Amino acid sequence: MRLRESFNGLPESEAKIARYVLQHPAEFVNMAVQDLSRASQSSPAAVVRLWKSLGFEGYQDFKLRVASDLQANPQAQYTELSDDYSFGSILHSVEDSNIQSIQNTLRLLREADVKAIAEALRTARQTVTIGVGASGVVADDIAQKLMRIGLPVSAAHDFHQGATLAAQIHEEDVLIAVSYSGTTTDIIEVAEVAKASGARIIALTRFGNTPLSRLADICLCISAVEPKVRVAATASRICALVIVDIVFMYLANLDKEGVYAALEATRNAIARHKTD
Repeated sequence: MRLRESFNGLPESEAKIARYVLQHPAEFVNMAVQDLSRASQSSPAAVVRLWKSLGFEGYQDFKLRVASDLQANPQAQYTELSDDYSFGSILHSVEDSNIQSIQNTLRLLREADVKAIAEALRTARQTVTIGVGASGVVADDIAQKLMRIGLPVSAAHDFHQGATLAAQIHEEDVLIAVSYSGTTTDIIEVAEVAKASGARIIALTRFGNTPLSRLADICLCISAVEPKVRVAATASRICALVIVDIVFMYLANLDKEGVYAALEATRNAIARHKTD
């Protein structure tokens, strides 16, 4: 999955290796570095660069992850529009897509990144979240969660809102940018403004080399089983919300007493609201 999603951004020498591994995974898991470089017509140095760029701890880790994938269930062939889709087929297709996407996403998640983000959010002077379209739903979810535990946060849904907020933040602040593609122009430009202001950039985006990932200090990577032509963001949105839940739970456990007091205060305030 890491190979597929990063393939188009790889240099040619590394892309040749990635292509070979994707086409011959069973053979690859038994190969030494020199064997793989010869088979893919590349070099041992390119093999090292590839596993490093994919975030593996070493060549053995790379091989073990591929071997693990070979033993797992094959990824579902997911489509959203079909002439012969029954209600039952739709149920199973959406279920399989979401389950597979969440499992793949959680395999990309690193505790060190979650810990660093939780600490950054806890100590930030303020946090700004931005997402457009379906990503705006995720940005709002982040803002709502941080607001409930008393952390200063603002949410933006377009370039004008985002740029206005980003221009006023600095090195003590955090920008959380949400874009599955990692290429959304509004998000990239707002992240550039925030970066120039010295803020820390956290990206929720797909795995791979994208304009947003290059700007980010930390990436939380989303892996979604979705077709190239989508009716709407489905699995990617669900995966992003799952990541947000994990970060929030980690953050909440850093200050249980303070978080509990804030949650009680907000719950009581809402409970006192009367509707006719």
